[in-house]
Amino acid sequence: MDETRSLAAFASALAYDDLPEAVVHEARRALVDWLACALAGAHATGTGALVRVAGRVGPGDTTLIGRGERASAPFAALVNGFASHVEDYDDTFNPGGTTVHGSAPVWPVVFAAAEQSPVSGARALAAFVAGFETETRVGLAAGPEHYEAGWHVTGTTGHLGAAAAAANLLGLTPDATAQAFGTAGTQAAGLKNVYGTDGKALHPGKAAMDGLLAGLAAAEGFTSSFDVLEGERGFLAVLSPAPKPDLLTEGLRETWHLLANGYKAYPSGSLTHPTLDAIRMLRAQHGFTASEVSEVEARVHPYAATVTGKVRPRTGLDAKFSLTHGAAVALVAQRPGLEHFTDAGATDPVLAEVRERVTVVADPSLSKRAAVVTVTTTDGRRFTETVADNRGTPDNPLPDEDLDAKFLDSAGPLLGADPAQELLEQCWRAGELADFADLVRRTGAAS
Repeated sequence: MDETRSLAAFASALAYDDLPEAVVHEARRALVDWLACALAGAHATGTGALVRVAGRVGPGDTTLIGRGERASAPFAALVNGFASHVEDYDDTFNPGGTTVHGSAPVWPVVFAAAEQSPVSGARALAAFVAGFETETRVGLAAGPEHYEAGWHVTGTTGHLGAAAAAANLLGLTPDATAQAFGTAGTQAAGLKNVYGTDGKALHPGKAAMDGLLAGLAAAEGFTSSFDVLEGERGFLAVLSPAPKPDLLTEGLRETWHLLANGYKAYPSGSLTHPTLDAIRMLRAQHGFTASEVSEVEARVHPYAATVTGKVRPRTGLDAKFSLTHGAAVALVAQRPGLEHFTDAGATDPVLAEVRERVTVVADPSLSKRAAVVTVTTTDGRRFTETVADNRGTPDNPLPDEDLDAKFLDSAGPLLGADPAQELLEQCWRAGELADFADLVRRTGAAS
């Protein structure tokens, strides 16, 4: 019954030397991918709005990724967390029991804290792992019922991950970390009702902000409960109809959930990706064009069919959660990119017309990472492709080279080709950095 304390002891003490090399490499991959996503979202409309809010609150000296402005540390965590999730291009921990975008609530805390006091790259990587392992364990313990009840798991559990990273970097004791968890857990929030708006990306941003504040408050002696996760009126009891608290600590220090993380090949909801993969494979194999297609049937897991059920999206944010739109993009575009999931992409007349030829069928025999797609051409040919694990998932991972390309696509236009390449190389050798803040400051654009 001491799961909160046990998880707090793990998070507060985790050090770089405790990490297997495979976990260290995955932390570097997560850094490259997250920073690519934060740069891609740095100038989204909602990001700009939050930057202006931060400016109204007061000045600060903490880097805003991809921008010339600065903000206070909590607001920098908010803005950078928002920017990294707003394009829905960020990493996804997506086993059977939960779905968590693990980097978006945690890396912003590491970045903000690194500019407040010196932090080595090794400590930064360890703090990220502490946060990622904490939030994914909370997500698994809350179970799929937590999400089905209407909570956005990245927002709720991200609060705990962010607090874990903050506590690690601040050198908090296990007891102080447990109280930081209490302060973070009581702020945990994120409602699925706001999907399709800026509200969704606010969730990891607010998790980062609140988790950093929880750590800072605990460092100053601010008190909270020691059992916020497993308590009678704690996180799991209140926010999950069927919690499994034993999963909070099962295999702790032996099972590393970061090794099961996934990275997105496309800037849309991960549950659309198996269908996009299948259509692109069929196009490559059979050479048909969108104009030659009369019908597409996509069979997907019922959960995927529901979450991506925006049949006729009208905004870019809607389009990211539209399987029909994603399928149309895969039929029309050579390579699905950020531009296809903007407001202009959502209302593009060509894509809108192709969407009408796509039918989605819920199939409970398929996993969330799978799809069976059948394309019928105007001359009566039928082609079927089955994807068991979409690209970017643990069983079909994106190679490091693909993450490099994703990073340079996002960083080059904002930072310049040469600075982007130098920053990428610095990310890959992050564990060797004496001062992680040197990397952080390189991510800001010139004023």
